[in-house]
Amino acid sequence: MRPLHIVIGFVVGILLGAFVAPHAPWLVPYVARPAGDIFLRLLLAMVMPLAVSALVLAVVELPTGVAGGLARRLLTLTLGLTGVAVALGVGTVTLFAPGRGVDRAGLPAGSVTAAVTGDPVDALVKMVPSNIFTAAAQGELLGVLVIALLLGFALRTLPDAAPKRAVRDLAQGIHDLCGAGVQLVLRIAPLGVAGLATVLVARTGMAGLLPLARFVGVALLALGTQCFVVYPLALRILGKRDPLAFFRAVQPAMAMAFATSSSAATLPMSLRVATDRLGLPAERARFVLTVGATGNQNGTALFEGLAVLFLAQLYGVELGLARQALVVGISVLAGIGTAGVPGGSLPVIAAVCAAVGVPAEGVGVLVGVDRLLDMCRTTLNVTGDLVIAAIVA
Repeated sequence: MRPLHIVIGFVVGILLGAFVAPHAPWLVPYVARPAGDIFLRLLLAMVMPLAVSALVLAVVELPTGVAGGLARRLLTLTLGLTGVAVALGVGTVTLFAPGRGVDRAGLPAGSVTAAVTGDPVDALVKMVPSNIFTAAAQGELLGVLVIALLLGFALRTLPDAAPKRAVRDLAQGIHDLCGAGVQLVLRIAPLGVAGLATVLVARTGMAGLLPLARFVGVALLALGTQCFVVYPLALRILGKRDPLAFFRAVQPAMAMAFATSSSAATLPMSLRVATDRLGLPAERARFVLTVGATGNQNGTALFEGLAVLFLAQLYGVELGLARQALVVGISVLAGIGTAGVPGGSLPVIAAVCAAVGVPAEGVGVLVGVDRLLDMCRTTLNVTGDLVIAAIVA
């Protein structure tokens, strides 16, 4: 599945919705909507196992005292920069509100549920399910994630290496399997995107695309601010480095990240840039960048928080401070656990949406523009890895 194919599907869907659907009343109910719904259902089927396994792995793989002060500095900077990124994304989408005042007729159907409302003490108690399987069957993702978080910390405390490795390998296997499943589902993304775009334009007209265009602009603004304002400040203040010299040195890694949309695939180039162009010690750069390829996803975390609030605006779901804080917290953890492959954040966005009462089906709105933004946020991820390596290594 190539990015161009999704773009073509998106454009074809717009044209079908604008010019064919008004003269073919069968197109939306019998072709476009089923194609879009099947694509969404397949994608959402990956959400629960992928989110749980990713969260367990994120907790288990947090650096410990094995590498001493290097690991502590890496963990502090990773959580700090990821927190800043998510707060920046949430703040930007709240300020510009690209999803406000939209006709919701063409949005993917989904039920709006109250996730964190009423008495805060009662809401806190309900976040912890008494039966994880019942919670999973009922789609109560937040409770499942709480138990996954607990299991991740419990796994870290196991003294016997063999059981710990077995459970960790099981979680890794589920995560990799679901990641591969997402990639298979994305092979039919052009057809699904065409169907979703056809339904949207047929029901709302071309005006239904304006919020999506505003969302892309807001996302690029937030990603650019993190890359060209936050990172240079961190390099200058914490790393005592010249930001201009740094960005000149890391251009090859940034270009590869943009082209591949995969921080994992860019890792060999990042290692070469760190040692040959930044002059970092090889063993330290290897530790920081290898952990960072999966554990430091600033751009992904920023985008996930921003996307959830945008979808909340589209569906008219008011997220108070408690739920916004929940979005920030889950996005920071999700940024650590999201697969470093193209499209890896879409199931995570659906999971966070479900946790805060926003219809998870809303991710269908984002699929048409996700690949461009995926390229941009992967570039931010890789740049962030190199920023942290330059500071701590």
